[in-house]
Amino acid sequence: MKRFEHAWQDFRWVDIEAPEQADFVKLAEEFNLPLAPLANSMDPEHLPLAEFFGDVTYFILRHFDVHAKITAGTMQLLTTKLVFFVGKDFVLTLHRAPLACIEDKKQKVAFENMPMADLISRLCLKVLKSFEAPLDELVSKTEMIESRVFALRRRNILREGYQVKRRTSGFRKVFKFTNDVFTKLQLHPGFPVANFDTIRDPLDRLIFDSDSILEEITGLLNLHLGLMSQKTNEASLKTNEVMRVLTVVSIFFLPLNFIAGVYGMNFEHMPELKSEYGYYMTLGVMFLIALAILGWAYFKGWLRKEDF
Repeated sequence: MKRFEHAWQDFRWVDIEAPEQADFVKLAEEFNLPLAPLANSMDPEHLPLAEFFGDVTYFILRHFDVHAKITAGTMQLLTTKLVFFVGKDFVLTLHRAPLACIEDKKQKVAFENMPMADLISRLCLKVLKSFEAPLDELVSKTEMIESRVFALRRRNILREGYQVKRRTSGFRKVFKFTNDVFTKLQLHPGFPVANFDTIRDPLDRLIFDSDSILEEITGLLNLHLGLMSQKTNEASLKTNEVMRVLTVVSIFFLPLNFIAGVYGMNFEHMPELKSEYGYYMTLGVMFLIALAILGWAYFKGWLRKEDF
């Protein structure tokens, strides 16, 4: 366990990093807190929540995890927890890993004289600001995917677009739950922070940005699938047209091949073989048959340009 403590005139801030089970018992005795929620506060599956135990307010926020993998898409994999226990004369924060918002505030508290409401508001605000950079990165990826969609470059669009959509959905869920937490805290009369406007504005922007990214990437993925489907249909149509032309051409040669096959037989008694005009008569019959097939195909509409 790593402990940091700073006291002001009317309250003190205690920050605990990487607590163990034995530490929870000591903290429960020191701050007169119920052991069960204190011990369960480090459960990685916890969503943002707010609860009240007498004069103590207990709430959890999710901070963006800078070590999250690029393929991470769930709330638990994208974020890490920051737990608050707020009493009349103390603010207790707990977290597993070092957080930028906590480390930054530790370096400044010695030079700042602030009330409890300001400390809580600033920590909450820094938690929200931790999501600005990853959201900007998702906006850039969405713009890149958009340019590739309209350039009809199919490589990795679906995989990257799905990752952006999944990541944005995870952030959006964090913001929605966080908004519920702040609403619950704002409605509680005993909570020291009364003015949530400075926190609400950046949270509303994050919610708006995540909704916009999610809507845009969903539209781009649907557009990409539509364009690829259209391209496939066009290729299929061209193939069908080629087969159609070959079929029409083969209609002309099938009866002609039949006639040529018959007269190619080596039978001795074939009347036309002895005739002086047998060769020309056979060619004429072939020509008439081809002409009849051409007329039949034309009236069927198989040779019209608009059908191709």
